[in-house]
Amino acid sequence: MSRDQVWTVVDPESENRWGERFSRLVFLLASANVVAVVLSTVESLSVRFGVYFDGLLVVSIALFTVLYVVRLWAAGSDAPESGRHSRVAFVREPIAVVDCFVIVTFWVGLLFEIRLFESGLFRVFWLARVLNLSWFRRSRGRFKRVIDAQRSDLGVAFSGAGMLVLVSSTLMYFVEGNVQPEAFSSIPETLWWGVVTLTTVGYGDVVPVTPLGRLLGAVTMLGGVAFFALPSSILAAGFFAERTGERMQPGERTRPGEGPRFEWCPYCGESLDAESSHG
Repeated sequence: MSRDQVWTVVDPESENRWGERFSRLVFLLASANVVAVVLSTVESLSVRFGVYFDGLLVVSIALFTVLYVVRLWAAGSDAPESGRHSRVAFVREPIAVVDCFVIVTFWVGLLFEIRLFESGLFRVFWLARVLNLSWFRRSRGRFKRVIDAQRSDLGVAFSGAGMLVLVSSTLMYFVEGNVQPEAFSSIPETLWWGVVTLTTVGYGDVVPVTPLGRLLGAVTMLGGVAFFALPSSILAAGFFAERTGERMQPGERTRPGEGPRFEWCPYCGESLDAESSHG
C-alpha cells in the first residue's frame, strides 16, 4: 500500500468508510483507558483489578506507539501539494501532541525507571478523540466558525471581566486588608475572592466583614452577573445566526431589520454587496 492509501485509513480526519471505522476503534480503546484511569483511583478496585489496569495500559501504549509511527510515516504524502499530508501539520495537532506526551513519558519512565508524569493525567485527554468522530465534525466546524466570527466580541467580554476582577480585588484589599490581614494579605491573594465572587460561586471561605467591604462585594456580584453572562449570550447569538444561515440557500442570507435586502457570505459573514458597491 502507498502512503496515500494508508493515510486515508489512519488519518484522524478521514472521511473514508474504513478510516471512520478505524477512528471509532481507536476512540473505543482511548475510552477504555479513560475508564481504567478513573476506576484505578478507587482503592478497592485498584487492589482487585490493578493487574488488568496495568495490562491495558501497556497494550494501549504499544498500540498507540505503532499508530503514531504509522501516521507520522503516512503523513509524508507522495502528493506534496496536499496541505493535509504534512508531518509538521500532523505533529502539531492537539491529539498528536497528547499521544506524544503519553507515549514518551511512559517509555522513558519504563526504560530509565524515571516517573516523569502520571500517565493517567494525559490518558484522560484521549477522550477528546470524540471530536474527531464523523458524527461531530459538522458541529465542530460550526463551533469553530462561531468562535472565529465572535472573536472580537468575546475578547472584549473577557477583557472587561478580567479588568473587573482586578479592580474589585484591588479595592477589596485596601478596604479589608487591615481588618482581615490573613484573608486579604495581598492583591494576588485577594484575586481568589474576586474570581469566586464575580463568577457568583460564593465558596464562603473568604468574605468581607466591614460595611464598605460588603457593599463592594454586592457591587462586584452584580457586575459579575452582567459581565460573565456576556460570553454565553454572544456564543448563543452566534450559534443562532450560524444555524439560521445553514437553513438558507447560499446567497440568500440576510440580516433582519436592516432595510434593504443585503446578501452575506455564508462562510465569513461579509457583505457580498460590498465589492459591487465599491466597484
